[in-house]
Amino acid sequence: MPELTPVVPPDTVRKSAPSRRALPAGISESVADDPERLLEEVRQRQDAFEQQGQILRQVQTALQRAQGTNQELALVADRVTDAILICDAHRCITWINPAFTRLTGFTLTECHGLLPEELLSGPHTDDATITRINQAVAQGSSIEKLEVCHHRKDGEPFWVIRSVQPIHGPDGQVNRYIEVLTDIGDRRRAEAEHAKRLELEVALATKAEFLSRMSHNMRSSLNAILGFTQLLDMSRDDELPDLQRRQIGHIHAAGQQLLNLLDQSLEYARLEDKPLGIRPQRVELPVLLREVRAALEDQSQDVTVVVDSQCPPVWADAQHTRSILMNLMSNAIKYSPPGATVWMQAKAAPDERVAIIEVKDQGFGIEQDDLSRIFQPFARLDTPSGRAHGNGLGLAVSQRLAELMHGRIDVSSTLGHGSVFTLRLPLAEGPGALRSTYARGAEPAIMLPPLRVVHIEDNALNRSLVEAMFAAYPQVRLYSAETAGEGLASIESIRPDVALVDINLPDGSGLDLCRRLRAQADFKTLPLIALSADALPEHIARALQTGFNHYLVKPLQIQRLLGILAHMPSTQAAPPRP
Repeated sequence: MPELTPVVPPDTVRKSAPSRRALPAGISESVADDPERLLEEVRQRQDAFEQQGQILRQVQTALQRAQGTNQELALVADRVTDAILICDAHRCITWINPAFTRLTGFTLTECHGLLPEELLSGPHTDDATITRINQAVAQGSSIEKLEVCHHRKDGEPFWVIRSVQPIHGPDGQVNRYIEVLTDIGDRRRAEAEHAKRLELEVALATKAEFLSRMSHNMRSSLNAILGFTQLLDMSRDDELPDLQRRQIGHIHAAGQQLLNLLDQSLEYARLEDKPLGIRPQRVELPVLLREVRAALEDQSQDVTVVVDSQCPPVWADAQHTRSILMNLMSNAIKYSPPGATVWMQAKAAPDERVAIIEVKDQGFGIEQDDLSRIFQPFARLDTPSGRAHGNGLGLAVSQRLAELMHGRIDVSSTLGHGSVFTLRLPLAEGPGALRSTYARGAEPAIMLPPLRVVHIEDNALNRSLVEAMFAAYPQVRLYSAETAGEGLASIESIRPDVALVDINLPDGSGLDLCRRLRAQADFKTLPLIALSADALPEHIARALQTGFNHYLVKPLQIQRLLGILAHMPSTQAAPPRP
């Protein structure tokens, strides 16, 4: 019998048959038998995938750009000279750049989580300034370029310009702060030095004006005292008793001593401030020593004066050298007993290029403990009779004069055998003195670097003086101008290392010229030296505040000017003058 196949209903066969194919994710079975709808659904899904891929690529590109920007910002933050720190919403430090560590000495580990004020404040920090910063930050405001003094890790104070900028998040709230500290230590030191120089210049001018007025007023009074005593002394013998005439003589002698003290005090004050003009020249010592002996002939009647000079000429100021020798010889005669001998001898030092002028006496001598103070102002030593002579300024003035002529005075003494004062001065060494020495290539007393100098002066004699001053310096190139306009044009074209400017010029003021130069970026730091006959303190202060680096009062103080120029850096070597 044939095997019968069971009959299965069609619905049963359809349900038990396996799936024809797996549908893509997101495709419903309802559209599986509809090719068009299925194709449209697939296309929509493909477009969605492509858009998502495009968005993903854009995000990746943005991330790469952000990473690159962050790297650049990090590199900039590492290389900038300003100190930068980032703080969180509570102003606690979360990041610093290397410049912050170099400036303060603190590393990120040491300052992380601390407030900037907690880390950097110290004894020199102004509490009011810190309060101002905190109040502004609390109100959500920024701080722009506020000068404040902070302290480094080692406790040393330093000045910075501080700026604080709050950064707002998406919600509008401040979520961090960026602070920048700019070191202004060099600027503050330069300002302090300028203020100190201004103070010294004003003090010098004030002192000079005071001494000038004091001298004028005291001389007026002394003129009356000495004048009337002379008139009384000129009266007939029968008009005044001998006692009163002797008293008048005492008054006249005291007034003359007071006048001498005034003269020497003013001279010493001028020497301390170095405005005294030293005019070195070739000085023949045999002639000068004979002149000194002749001038003291009346004073030396009780002693024998011996003069001996085997010395070549010296390079010195003749008038000041004569004053020194007059003082040394007068002291030697004054402290020598009657019948003694005083020697004045000059010779060249065997191992130095200097002349040695010795003044030797046979007086009582000087205690060894007193040798160190006899050149101090108002130092007076007692004589064997117990009386001190003079006012104690003669040796102090003489020593200062010798120093200004590049010399010095030494002393040696033995009690009971007298004293020897030795004046040392540079030798002239042939005709032309220092001028010929410079021409042979030797170094002058004050050396100057190669400089380009612009001198603005309308007076022809004053220009000639400056030209003569620089004649000994072939490495200095001098450019002269007669007016402010010519001077400005010369400075702008030549770009010198220093400019010497007269204040009163025919076409304007040197102060206006200074302002115009300081307004130009190229000449903000150009050294400017004012040369003026105006010595009023307020005028000097105004010039220094305008921008002049130095103010020299005429007559020109050559040694002081050369001393300033000797420390002047040159931008390039100046070509020698032909």
